Amino acid sequence: PLQTTKLGISISGMIYDSEDIKKIIKKNYKDYVKFQYPLSFQILYIWQNSLAKNLDTSLILAHLSIQALKTYNRNNKKNSFKDFIKNKEINIGKVKKAEISRELKIPRETVRRKLEELNKKKLIFMYDGSIKVNQKSFEINELENILNKFSKIINLTTETLARENIVKKKNINDIDLLNNFSHSWLYILSLIVTLSLIWKKLLKSMENWFVFGVCGLNQMYNLKDSKNFKDLHYDDTENFFLNITQIETRRGLNPTTISDLSGIPRQTVIRNLKTLVKLKVIEKENKTNLFFVPKNTSQHKSIIETLENVQLAMSSNIFKMLQAI
Repeated sequence: PLQTTKLGISISGMIYDSEDIKKIIKKNYKDYVKFQYPLSFQILYIWQNSLAKNLDTSLILAHLSIQALKTYNRNNKKNSFKDFIKNKEINIGKVKKAEISRELKIPRETVRRKLEELNKKKLIFMYDGSIKVNQKSFEINELENILNKFSKIINLTTETLARENIVKKKNINDIDLLNNFSHSWLYILSLIVTLSLIWKKLLKSMENWFVFGVCGLNQMYNLKDSKNFKDLHYDDTENFFLNITQIETRRGLNPTTISDLSGIPRQTVIRNLKTLVKLKVIEKENKTNLFFVPKNTSQHKSIIETLENVQLAMSSNIFKMLQAI
């Protein structure tokens, strides 16, 4: 049976920590991204098109929601979505704009303005420097679909341990996560916030990440359609990157399609693409006006390092989730 300790997850007498899970993810990365990329896309789409209807504003809301979930988990034993959503609001106390600014890498004045927007939308309530997170902030479109993707990410880890005869296979489904909502949603939000900060560091903004991610997801689906994953490199992370940027898989997208897929206005997408081309993480095929993630880019090393940081964030969240359940 799976047990948890202060040092890690104890399975049949052996202790596994987040670094061990990172090795599993790295070794099987092409399998993990089948669920991690669509999970990230779906949440970013929700952030852009519902609730706060803005990526930076939603990032701040996610940050506040994480604090609310941590508060709730300290004070409640029943953590199912059904029980959780009965709370009209969760008081997270005094919140310093300077701390939000520092943690999310968003200018303090922008944080102040975004908090006012959230207050007007009644997603939060502000009073005397304190903040309450409204129940509306947790009414997520296609919640079970999101939880299903996250459960598959978790199951990839436990299935690998099962293949190595370390533990009997135990599948976790979206209903399990729904019944443990206050923990599962905490780790999903924490994962997406962490990934946001990782990609923002490389790509300069949330919108740039979303546009870049749409292009990358398209190429991943092209790779899936080609059914031609090749052993191009000894390193699994680099191998994944090289495969999605092969000529036959890097069929690009035009600005209109990216706008339709993301919900970001077309003119804004065009500005984002110009920035990404300047950063040399996206290239444009002039004849077709299609944009794609290239293989031979001066940012090749930076992208690989970023993907490795993504794996570390995933391993940390999966590790904590396994401890929670």
